[in-house]
Amino acid sequence: MLTIRRALKLVVALGIAFGTASAVAQARFGSDDLIAKAKKEGNVVLYTANQLESEQLLAKGFNARFPEIKVEIVRAPGSQLIARIDAEAAGGKLRADVMELSDGGLASRYLPQLDNYAPPNAAEYPDSTRVGGKLWPKTTWGYVLSYNPALVKNPPKSWSDLIDPKFDQKLGIIPAGAGGTTWSLAMFHRQVLGEAYWKALAQKKFTFFSSDAPLASAVVRGEVTVAPLKSNSIIPMQREGAPIRIVYPDDGVSITVSAAGIPRTAPNPSAARLFMNWVLSREGQDVWVETSGGFSMLKGAKMPAGAEKLKLKLWVPDVKEYASLREAWIKEWNLLYNYRQ
Repeated sequence: MLTIRRALKLVVALGIAFGTASAVAQARFGSDDLIAKAKKEGNVVLYTANQLESEQLLAKGFNARFPEIKVEIVRAPGSQLIARIDAEAAGGKLRADVMELSDGGLASRYLPQLDNYAPPNAAEYPDSTRVGGKLWPKTTWGYVLSYNPALVKNPPKSWSDLIDPKFDQKLGIIPAGAGGTTWSLAMFHRQVLGEAYWKALAQKKFTFFSSDAPLASAVVRGEVTVAPLKSNSIIPMQREGAPIRIVYPDDGVSITVSAAGIPRTAPNPSAARLFMNWVLSREGQDVWVETSGGFSMLKGAKMPAGAEKLKLKLWVPDVKEYASLREAWIKEWNLLYNYRQ
């Protein structure tokens, strides 16, 4: 995986002025009063379902700008994170200053408990990427294809290639119900590529994995030769020389935006706002894209490595359908793939 040291070199390469920032530069992230209060609080606690390594890189970037504020990361899979949030909230002991889930539909249940927060550059984010005006696309993931170049000489160029009878590879996949990103991918397969494709893909022989990290490792080891993975799971490993390569499918990339917000009970509300302001700024989004290989919904943001000159078809699910179709379609997916939890 991408080391913190090398990641920091990449951050420097972005041209970010580390160290003490000028008042003019800091104005993008909040008022002098907000910054002073945030520094006095000195801490921000992030609850996230995102990959730990990616969040550590974002924290490093934030601390390069604001070294006075410690970022504590509490990471857990979506279902476990929800259980923790609910348990702590019920006892009046929620520690989170910022909450982030990959499933905007599930995250929307917390809207009454969230602060009315919006970043300074709110107008630069599409309305479709916000949830209830309180949850924001802090990080954005795109599902692409990965393969082991030592074992696959003719990799797929599209999702459609996977169902070609001539395409015979050891395939790996994460169940649709594993999280918001995998549900988005399943929804994309059915809505964009069609129900016939959805059913045909299920006829292939897949090995199931719990999340991206073990599946990516399986590709590297050759236990799986081709698999759908998020770009931010592939690019850092590829950059470090691992035998894994990325394909941006020419028939579309399934995009999932995170849903991140600030609880009204945040122990460090100023630090939470400053952290969110920075992550959602161009500077923060560049750190995310450049170091972790993810996507961004910010207007004019960079694209991940290898996609800069491609005219990708980025597909973002409809917010209402994302929530209303979830249970029934995941149940059907499980039946088609003969998957039992």
